[in-house]
Amino acid sequence: MSRTSHPFGSLKQESNNDRMVLEVVRAANGALSAYDILERLRPSHPRIAPPTIYRALEYLIRDGRVRRIESLNAYLSADQDSFGHSVVFAICDDCGRVQERHADDAVGSLTLALSVEGFVPTRPVIEMHGRCGDCDGMQAAGAKA
Repeated sequence: MSRTSHPFGSLKQESNNDRMVLEVVRAANGALSAYDILERLRPSHPRIAPPTIYRALEYLIRDGRVRRIESLNAYLSADQDSFGHSVVFAICDDCGRVQERHADDAVGSLTLALSVEGFVPTRPVIEMHGRCGDCDGMQAAGAKA
């Protein structure tokens, strides 16, 4: 069921393509590019084209169910409890894992600091690249060996 009643929702009805794309994104173990999504849908939908994927992704982003990872040009299923919150993405450069965390306070502080200069953010995106705890632990264990 579509959640188009929220303030950022679309008047567009959810289509079968939207549902198919959402299923692929939710089933993934990490962020996917639009072409990754396309390749996963091609076996069952050989005529599906990139514009169809991009339209579905645009709708799902507006609807709050998918997030775009700008630096990776990839898409991730939004955490259920992140709806309406600003988030920061922690992106592991070793394994590719992407973690989503609430960042309302951080974004609020940045917005306030920028507003002094007259800047009004319309779409704050915070992404941090580094190494996740698992990869950092493996590297530390390897260094001790």
